[in-house]
Amino acid sequence: MAQNSLKLRGVISAIPIGTLWIKLRPGAPLCFGEPVTQTYEKGRGQVDTSEFAPGFKSELEKAGYKVITPGEDNLFDPESASADYEVAAVITDAHIDGCFSYGGLWVKSNAGDIQGDSTMKIDWQIYSPIKKQVVVRASTVGTAHLDTATPGGIARLLAGAFASNVAALASNVDFRAAMTAPKALTAGFQMPGEQNKILLSGSLKAGSRKIADAVGDVLTIMTGSGSGSGVLVSDDGYVLTNAHVVGEDKEVRLRWSDGLEGLGQVIRVSKNRDVAIVKTNPRDRTPLALKRGAVSPGERVYAIGSPNGKAFQGTVSSGVVSADRVIDGLRYIQSDVSISPGSSGGALLDETGAVIGITVMTYFNGGQPAGLNMFIPIGDAMDFLALEQH
Repeated sequence: MAQNSLKLRGVISAIPIGTLWIKLRPGAPLCFGEPVTQTYEKGRGQVDTSEFAPGFKSELEKAGYKVITPGEDNLFDPESASADYEVAAVITDAHIDGCFSYGGLWVKSNAGDIQGDSTMKIDWQIYSPIKKQVVVRASTVGTAHLDTATPGGIARLLAGAFASNVAALASNVDFRAAMTAPKALTAGFQMPGEQNKILLSGSLKAGSRKIADAVGDVLTIMTGSGSGSGVLVSDDGYVLTNAHVVGEDKEVRLRWSDGLEGLGQVIRVSKNRDVAIVKTNPRDRTPLALKRGAVSPGERVYAIGSPNGKAFQGTVSSGVVSADRVIDGLRYIQSDVSISPGSSGGALLDETGAVIGITVMTYFNGGQPAGLNMFIPIGDAMDFLALEQH
């Protein structure tokens, strides 16, 4: 698999004005006397990335990732450096606590011989230029330490804390999943077109669920020509399903696990990826968590749907991920979980109750199920419908 690459696009300081962020005592290394303090007064703004770029590159390359530095792939146009993903860092908090040597300091210029400790908090956004959307959001905390008074110590401590945050990002589960996913732009792959974003309210807050509890968020969808399944993916009533389930209908009937029924409006359909999004009244229900990224063969999974219609609504079957597949330029998760007609549009969950795929089709051998079942990766379903977690 070709390696995905990253580029540090920008660093923004969003430390609240008035934050006491530097406290230094005189007399290093003994650190005695009244501290010199400084509050943060600059407000939100762009930060020069040159101080942080070396740590960004070093820590990510140490973790096995490829980092593009602007200009290194085109010396004539530094802004043309291309990468599969662009990274933005928003520094939300920073503190330095230490001491300075006499004849050193000045806090305002970051000069002086400084020793001590620093902490920094960062909110990260990982952006895909191909998909034109943020694919990962993560928050990290990093620290740095200087044992001895060092020239330019404040800048060193800030850069060290930033690098520590980068190391934490490199080990983040969602980040690793995105970085190990197949490249977004690959010859022969079908790609989503540009559309206005549909925000899935409450999706980012959705947490782990017991499989038994997740059943309540998988619906039966009934149309004039048959039935299928759907998954609640927002707290304001967006339901994800297959395009072939809704067909040409603009309005469908939905049945919840407790027997309540209501109508839903078909908002958007992607026929080539066989996904659709429907809007209905969620009746105060909480959506299932969505988990993008790579899956591993042998990983335990669960399918929930309505095989053979509403009489068997809420059927749960378990199995494992069998493989990642590419069929006609589209990605699929293959699993041996049991599904039947009517399961289409239902959820494929991991052991935390997060949706990793949408049921779409099964293969038969001599008229009998072959245990070769295909599911649309949730990331692909979201991309082709321009859904964004919120």
